[in-house]
Amino acid sequence: MTRPVLCLFATLAAGVASALSLGDFAAVHKARLTVEGPNRVRLELPSAEWDSGLRLQADPPLDFSRAKWLAVDVENLSATRQARLTLHLSAGGAGGDSGDHAVAILKKNRSINTGIGLNPGEKGTMKLLLPHPSVYGAPAHARGPYVVDTAHVTRLELKMQWPFEDEAEGLADLRLSGLRLEGEPDAARFVPPGAYVPFVDRYGQFVHADWRFKVHSDAELAGDLDRETARLRPAPASWDRFGGWAQGPALKATGHFRTEKVDGKWWLVTPEGRLFFSTGIDVTRIMTDVTDGSRHPDWFQCGVPADGKMAFTVWNLEKKFGRKDFAAAYYDLVLRRFDAWGMNTVGNWSAPELTRSGRKPYVITVFELSRDVPRLGKEKFYDSLDPRFAEAMKGAVRARFASDPALRTAASDPMCIGFFIDNELRFPKDAAYYEPYFRACGEAVRENAPGKLYLGCRFVGFRQSAALWAAAARHCDVVSVNSYGNSVANISGRIFSADGVEKPLLVGEFHFGCLDRGMFKAGLAPVCDQAERGRSYARFVEGALRHPLIVGCHWFQYRDQPLLGRGDGEAYQIGFVDVCDRPYPELFRAARRVGETMYERRRADTW
Repeated sequence: MTRPVLCLFATLAAGVASALSLGDFAAVHKARLTVEGPNRVRLELPSAEWDSGLRLQADPPLDFSRAKWLAVDVENLSATRQARLTLHLSAGGAGGDSGDHAVAILKKNRSINTGIGLNPGEKGTMKLLLPHPSVYGAPAHARGPYVVDTAHVTRLELKMQWPFEDEAEGLADLRLSGLRLEGEPDAARFVPPGAYVPFVDRYGQFVHADWRFKVHSDAELAGDLDRETARLRPAPASWDRFGGWAQGPALKATGHFRTEKVDGKWWLVTPEGRLFFSTGIDVTRIMTDVTDGSRHPDWFQCGVPADGKMAFTVWNLEKKFGRKDFAAAYYDLVLRRFDAWGMNTVGNWSAPELTRSGRKPYVITVFELSRDVPRLGKEKFYDSLDPRFAEAMKGAVRARFASDPALRTAASDPMCIGFFIDNELRFPKDAAYYEPYFRACGEAVRENAPGKLYLGCRFVGFRQSAALWAAAARHCDVVSVNSYGNSVANISGRIFSADGVEKPLLVGEFHFGCLDRGMFKAGLAPVCDQAERGRSYARFVEGALRHPLIVGCHWFQYRDQPLLGRGDGEAYQIGFVDVCDRPYPELFRAARRVGETMYERRRADTW
């Protein structure tokens, strides 16, 4: 049942709405709402289930088309818990037939969101950029930023997106205030349809916007290398050669990475016996995804090669290094960047030049969904109950180690932390499939890489059945989970309680993105700007450091995805560097600050 919204806001002369009140929201699914004053409420959440939080259903729809931001101030009232919260806006289309592209794409309900993570007692502001079709819309024959019908806002929500936690009193205790619309739309940003194409410049950047660090000339790229290398710092002084805690306790050294529970918290332990918490970046390589320019050559300011491959990253690096054979020099720069940024691990899917360098610990994947192993129909999983499964899985792993030099090196390399097999599988509901899958994978890793860690298959989030957690715990050395949220500090500590077998956790993927650098999509965990990306990185890792099960977290991914997207359409602003190989300073400075203090933080259990 919708709630009528009467006198929700007045309109200022400038056209920006004001007096948007949190008192007009309704509490949803166990949330407790206490109105403390005009546009000021206390929100207590004992649950993250069923969109627990606050909801405003607008009937008739609200018109936000004359503001730039929707904002709300958030204070974490808890003295002990980190908190996370997301702000969501949903907007319905105008309805009816329309030949206008900007209206046609908005017929169905579309949503946008932003989020925040807060340490105990911390205050912050969530700001949601309003992507007006009249400002950011692209013509039908081109592409542009994701937009919603901001003139027909039908729902606002404040909630803990992606339920991770057990229900508990005090799970989140927040004060919300000052819900408001801010600023005026950047009307000058609109590009008439006839002037929109081409919209990708010769560096792979969006033509019709400008921003700090945008590249405008080859000369700028040529000067980047000297400017950056002159400022690169060595790794934090508290680290040993593996990135472990040099000043920490000396434990048993085995020549390989291993795990150990110390004073109630799980740790990775370096080959030389030092405590190690893994901070890393996935997909660290020169080229990740190449845009196919042959389908729409008119979209690009530069010519399209005969093979259609718009290899902007390679072209930009050739200009930066002044030669085509730049790979060795570039990967040396990358490893120096990792030291300077406080990163001690090369993440999954990274270049073999990095994993075989002997300079940085790394994780590595054997394969994803092998074609040589019986499949469960068309599902993204194997028929692990097939009598042929176990030997087929072991044979496929054996063949990969025999054919891949990087895997063969990793099998005995002290810098190799361990191995993944598969990624984000779709497990069936029948628990009988779990045990044979993890058993075969674990035995295959130990057969081909004795002493190395089997890191699992990277679950999609923490919402897995107890039977699945238990099967993974029995056979994995470390259980891996990909998690896109603003905090993992409060995930259940009883994940493995089903049969008493407990294993450490590695967050295989997380990220934050935004729309202030010319990209069309922010990512799976949007925030408002680069400063908030850096702060969000710090809060996420600080929360992971507090959790007794988590032994590391890896950012996805090293470079922004292409402006026009990879093969499956992802086109996120989620990199530590952009398409022109320019690092995001707000992000790497935050990572460095965390890297310098993470061991003391984890051991002392402080915020």
